[in-house]
Amino acid sequence: MKWQYWVIIFLSIWLLVSPWILGFSALNLAVWNNVIIAFLIIILIFWDFSPPQS
Repeated sequence: MKWQYWVIIFLSIWLLVSPWILGFSALNLAVWNNVIIAFLIIILIFWDFSPPQS
């Protein structure tokens, strides 16, 4: 796996947990935005990493 994938995975995990670490978990819209976008990024990264089907 390229190092860029690991950086993107790390940043998306940070995006996922940042509302609770930075203290804005009371803002529901911001929390849901972070959670949904983080999961989409993680799914797309693993989809891109999977080997192509022949």
